[in-house]
Amino acid sequence: MYKNNFENYMNLDIYKDIEEIRAALEHLGAKKILLQLPDGLKPEVYHYFNYLSANYNVVISSSPVYGACDIGPSSIYDKVDAIVQIGHSPMPNVKYPKPTIFVEHHYNARISNIDTSLLEGKYDRIGLLFSVQYKEVADEVRKIFENKGFTVIIGKKDGRMAYDGQVLGCNFSSVHSISYDVDAYVLVSTGQFHGIGAQLSTEREVFVLDLNDYKLHSMKDEADKFIRKRYAQIFRAKEARKICIISDTRIGQRRERLARIILRQVQQMGLEGILAVTDNISNQDLENMRCDAVVYTGCPRVPIDDQQKFTMPLLTPAEFEMGFVKNSNRYVLDEIVSVDDPADK
Repeated sequence: MYKNNFENYMNLDIYKDIEEIRAALEHLGAKKILLQLPDGLKPEVYHYFNYLSANYNVVISSSPVYGACDIGPSSIYDKVDAIVQIGHSPMPNVKYPKPTIFVEHHYNARISNIDTSLLEGKYDRIGLLFSVQYKEVADEVRKIFENKGFTVIIGKKDGRMAYDGQVLGCNFSSVHSISYDVDAYVLVSTGQFHGIGAQLSTEREVFVLDLNDYKLHSMKDEADKFIRKRYAQIFRAKEARKICIISDTRIGQRRERLARIILRQVQQMGLEGILAVTDNISNQDLENMRCDAVVYTGCPRVPIDDQQKFTMPLLTPAEFEMGFVKNSNRYVLDEIVSVDDPADK
């Protein structure tokens, strides 16, 4: 009875998600599951929970979900048979400790035309990129660009990606792989989050096809603003005497080996350094430890996007190298290609 009523008012995309989850869980024989949803889908959490809990013991994660790199703390997932994460694709080179089902929740849209006037007469070979929710839309975009006479090239994934052409906030291998083959890039996404990252990883111009307004937006100016802000933090950090190096415990962000290398470099410079681990970096904790500056080896987007939450400069490993090791004037975006094996001690 509930199922029939549920199908009548539930978004079709959500219904597809739930049917995909149900089939995968039946195959696994799972009984108790951890369900993770990105913030954009949390308003629909009652739909997911009510349907799935009819047949499974469902635990909802209320914490933010940053990607396939983040399946929550072991104190939670150790107690379930399987993990279900919606809105992300798997990271092939991450060893998940429990069966993990990724439901990508593709965004569906019909696009009949795109204004390409910003590209015409200037760029011929276009590298096409997408964030995973927009994979199917990107295929429609490719056809439109080819019909307009552009050559469209799809970049190659690395071991952290599920698809060619895909980008993550921490990995732009699809950009690097075709940097000599294209004149510019078009990223199918929303907002500027992935667009700025893509622009920072290449000297070619990056345009975001924002599915909020279906217009192309250049990321050049936004990336320049970003670089100026990051250099300000690097210069602030150079005044530090006590530096804390943070290793994140999230399974897809754990780079403790890199953190230990940076700790040795800090100590060799005659500075005071400590190594700390966390699954939730906090300004209060860092202030309590009297840190003058922090090098965070977890998600590179934390220093980039959350600096305003911290009173001390927060650097990525690449920024630390630029400011303390090489004194480079060329900004390098920190990217995660691989992480430590959770079995390593």
